[in-house]
Amino acid sequence: MGHPTVENETPFICEFMGCADEEGRPLLLLLIKATYLLSDGRLMLAAEQEPVKWAGEPWGKPGESSDKYEPECAFFKPATDVVLIGHGYTQRKGDTETLVALQVGPVKKALRVVGERTWFRSLGRVGMTQPLPFEKLPLTWERAFGGWDKSDADTKKHGFEPRNPVGVGFRASPRNFEEGLMLPNLEDPAQPLRELGQRVTPMGVGFTSPHWQPRAAFAGTYDKAWETARKPLLPTDFDRRFFNAGAPGLVAPGYLRGDEAVMLVNVTPQGRLGFSLPAQPTPVVTVEQTGAEDARPDVRLDTVILEPDAKRVVLMWRAHLALEDGFHSVRTMRITAQGVSRPPESRAGAA
Repeated sequence: MGHPTVENETPFICEFMGCADEEGRPLLLLLIKATYLLSDGRLMLAAEQEPVKWAGEPWGKPGESSDKYEPECAFFKPATDVVLIGHGYTQRKGDTETLVALQVGPVKKALRVVGERTWFRSLGRVGMTQPLPFEKLPLTWERAFGGWDKSDADTKKHGFEPRNPVGVGFRASPRNFEEGLMLPNLEDPAQPLRELGQRVTPMGVGFTSPHWQPRAAFAGTYDKAWETARKPLLPTDFDRRFFNAGAPGLVAPGYLRGDEAVMLVNVTPQGRLGFSLPAQPTPVVTVEQTGAEDARPDVRLDTVILEPDAKRVVLMWRAHLALEDGFHSVRTMRITAQGVSRPPESRAGAA
């Protein structure tokens, strides 16, 4: 059987891959990705559509930094992730902090963005320097509470913040003082860091990584029983909520429709930015298989990426289909969407 044919009748990027579910059953995963640009308070379809990022894209060194874009290869998400990639802006010269807020329909979050600070010791007491003024600061997990405490000479006593291992400010004990240790720039407005050794909630608006808590808790139990009776399949207690990569508070209670009102505060130099998602009807996927009837898998809007600096919004719909006879049985995938059509010069998407 040759490579499946993709008949993409939309202007969106459509790619597919073969994968397997928790029980090792073959699946067809199809991802539809639409890129919009913001102009005069309205979203317009971008002439250049962002490609699918199966492997994701980290902010820095892989494995040692947070993800700018998550790997987009999950076959299913049980809810919509809302992600913000950008900066927090002050509105007056000399300001040392600002309040960033975002809301997309029922999903909302606020965080305090504070200028650079460090811990210092004076007269036997530990304190924090006054925050420095700033114009903008990146809203990355590297600026939130977390990171590693490697202050002990015994490496066995090194510890880290499991909710954000790439952050700053974590100390396992207030006794582990280090001159010039950075404090986080991103904080919960209701729970700021006040003393060395305090454990506060890491605050972020970007993608979380699979090995961070609380996401990692949904991955299941990889113990001796799994090694003996289950490996290489996923554990029996694997929870599909693991596939949601939005920050705590930014995973919708179900799926967004795609027409929700958006309000962003202090993520642009202008202060407030409001618009609505494009209200694009959900694309329709029709899969033709050898020896089986045509199938129309459920398609869900499960990822919304807001990039105010680039004046860009990305929507991702995902569908998967169980394949009784394996991936070789897939002949054609047809993707249509109400209200849009493929530009004449474009060609069908391919994996």
